Amino acid sequence: MLQGVDEEMGAIRLIAAEEELVVAIFEWLKLNSASLPAHGDFVRKHKNHYVKLAFSPILARMGFILGDMVRHGITFDGLEDVIHLHAKPVVHEGQVILRIEDGAGKVLLRPNPLNVAISKDGLSDDEVVDELFSDLKQMLRDQHGMTVRQFITARADFRNKILYAEDGGILQMGESLEHLLNNVFSETLRNLLWCVALLLTNEMTARSWGLISQFIRLYRKALVEANVIKASAND
Repeated sequence: MLQGVDEEMGAIRLIAAEEELVVAIFEWLKLNSASLPAHGDFVRKHKNHYVKLAFSPILARMGFILGDMVRHGITFDGLEDVIHLHAKPVVHEGQVILRIEDGAGKVLLRPNPLNVAISKDGLSDDEVVDELFSDLKQMLRDQHGMTVRQFITARADFRNKILYAEDGGILQMGESLEHLLNNVFSETLRNLLWCVALLLTNEMTARSWGLISQFIRLYRKALVEANVIKASAND
């Protein structure tokens, strides 16, 4: 344990663990290129810390939206008092699935989570991604007082300051290793591990539709906004 011994090294190891999990996901993307939307523009930059450290905030944002379904369940317009289903991500026979239950806990469906997509008020898929990006920018302004570019830059700069800190490094870190572990990295690493498990145990059935397609487009928008990659015909 590095807590109270070498807090900076502990923070560096947590950041390294986050980045290595992102690289593992990039490797999965490369291995499955034929069945996925274009992603070479950011995967080629797998050594760029801005690219890797922008991944988790986007994943967390999508997870927050999907988590609302898990917390509050699923219903249908006009049938709220009649039909109310519960959705839970679980591991079933070595596969991450979405278990759909009725109010009595009876399992109705075990769908592949990659065969779903976020929808909103009848908007097209492209419009939904645009809305997700607008929501992300508003959240960063409200919670951190930052633009997308400032937030992604701050994450990478934190890593660089800790890595290259001198004797006063612990003062530069500003937060204890315990705080970082309990309030930041415990959730970040858990989300990334669930993501890896989800990708390794499921297959996409549509190349340009579903959660992966939406995530890639949202992630690309954030990287372009942060001036980490250039806008292209994929945007």
